[in-house]
Amino acid sequence: MIAGTLLGGCAGPMSKTSKYMNTSFAPPASPPAGKVLVCIQRPKAILESKVYTAIWDGTNLVADLGNGHSVAYVCDPGQHYFMNLSQDSPACVEAQLLPDKTYDLWIANLPIRIKPVRESDMMQPQIADWTSKNHWVTPASSAEAYEQKKQGKIQQLLGEFASGKRHDQLQQMAAEDHR
Repeated sequence: MIAGTLLGGCAGPMSKTSKYMNTSFAPPASPPAGKVLVCIQRPKAILESKVYTAIWDGTNLVADLGNGHSVAYVCDPGQHYFMNLSQDSPACVEAQLLPDKTYDLWIANLPIRIKPVRESDMMQPQIADWTSKNHWVTPASSAEAYEQKKQGKIQQLLGEFASGKRHDQLQQMAAEDHR
């Protein structure tokens, strides 16, 4: 079932899919055996509806999310640096991921920042709503050229987050922060 473009409450309109993304199906209920499922969701918001943010796992482009978009990302367990790039300053979540688990990240607006959803987080109850109402996307073939174009900047930022130079923009997600 393809996620529809629904409006919710006082939220603004959903963004068109980025030129680097294709429409996708909703995420699988669980990750493939031995892998990790990371759902990254950007709730619909009144403001910032035309601004996209690129989401990275280290130097790998995961998605370019607009208002009301989500992506299901399958990766290997272990340490990951999930970063977002937008017109605001970059942000990063250092995550320790366990196999066969599902983790959630979300994109906050004003400023646009990637954030972990922890077990006790007040955003936890919103996940089901975002999952059913958001427009799910997956990288298009055009994403490869964009990924290559941004490699220098991404490698620089990754180094700054990993070294602690940008510690004020780095958040932690523990292994036990899964669903």
